Amino acid sequence: MTVLTEMPHQAIIDGFKRKVDFYLWHPSCTPEFRGKGVAVARKWPRSPGHLRASAVMAQWADFTYAATAWPLLSEEIQDAYRALAEGSGISGRDLFTRSYLSGLFRYDHTL
Repeated sequence: MTVLTEMPHQAIIDGFKRKVDFYLWHPSCTPEFRGKGVAVARKWPRSPGHLRASAVMAQWADFTYAATAWPLLSEEIQDAYRALAEGSGISGRDLFTRSYLSGLFRYDHTL
């Protein structure tokens, strides 16, 4: 991971598509960066070239459901997650995903 002084323009990011992953890293446990995103870049993630552990593969369905459920939530529910996440350094969508995966809230799987 390489720390950047600022996030590059979208045209530069687009030019490195599937080669370099640009994102904001939130090192929430580091006091000087708490709540701020640090612009970073890393080599695009690749497949390890072998089957993943069964415990890892067992989690894929839950991650897939959480990722596809967010856009199906009403705007009011999404706004509530955004408000809860405000000032925490994560997005409302991240909070939703974390709460779903941890079992913090119960969700209807028939969305």
